[in-house]
Amino acid sequence: MAPRVEIEALCNEIADGDERPGFVIDLSGSGMRLERPFVKRGLAPLGALQLEIELPGIDEIIWARAQVCFDRVRPGMDGKLTRTTGVRVAAAASRDLRLLRDYVIELGRARRAREALERAVFAVDQAALYLH
Repeated sequence: MAPRVEIEALCNEIADGDERPGFVIDLSGSGMRLERPFVKRGLAPLGALQLEIELPGIDEIIWARAQVCFDRVRPGMDGKLTRTTGVRVAAAASRDLRLLRDYVIELGRARRAREALERAVFAVDQAALYLH
């Protein structure tokens, strides 16, 4: 229901006393999709996770507690298994929640503006071809 953007952001997942690096590949103001190498601990429900997320381009780190919505394993492009987990932000500092929401909105707005400009440039290029 909330706006979503594709992203490649580094994150650290802290669960069961372990810290594991991963990537946020999809982000909204209320949740995200994490991707990281599969470890042999299986698909047991993870429950709550503590996340540390680096937001690209603005040099900010957000800390959030998140609740797992889904957890899947699939083959990655390199042939190794990749674990993908969808999480909903359950708690974070008010400042971090605002920053996350505003970041998603502004990144989506900037991408739409860039795509509109690219379409306009393409249309002008096409029109110039017909004029010749």
